Amino acid sequence: MEHIPAMHAAAVGMRYPARVLDFGAIGAALELDLSAVAPGRNPTLRALLVYDTCVNATAARVLRVGDRVEVVLIEVDRQFGYLTASLPADPALLAWNNGTVRHLAQRIRDTGETVLMPVLADALEEAGCADAAMLAHCRQPPGGRSWVVELLAAQE
Repeated sequence: MEHIPAMHAAAVGMRYPARVLDFGAIGAALELDLSAVAPGRNPTLRALLVYDTCVNATAARVLRVGDRVEVVLIEVDRQFGYLTASLPADPALLAWNNGTVRHLAQRIRDTGETVLMPVLADALEEAGCADAAMLAHCRQPPGGRSWVVELLAAQE
């Protein structure tokens, strides 16, 4: 069997089992288990779960060393080996109204139409999202890339 370097198997939107290695004021250091997609001698990668760019930051802040959690990658920078993860979005949000939330997020990601971010916030609310940080992020979008859009557009 050919060995695939774990970094090359990491993909935005994919879910991975992870173990908390350390935590601090801004986030938690994780060890991702990529054995299902990158079989080999050491199919693990390190990632950072940043509280300010994470769905359900309240749950993320109570994670402790050794805890196991499923995460979704929201950024993969192969040049610098930098990975950012989030807790997964609720699948019901993504499926709501024939996938409206996912389709809006994909359109924003693909076209750069950030003027649609408040519309995405409204759709999330109608779908039952109560994550205040996620909704606020959509209502006052940053210039450039959005972690919410990446998560909702790509999450498997």
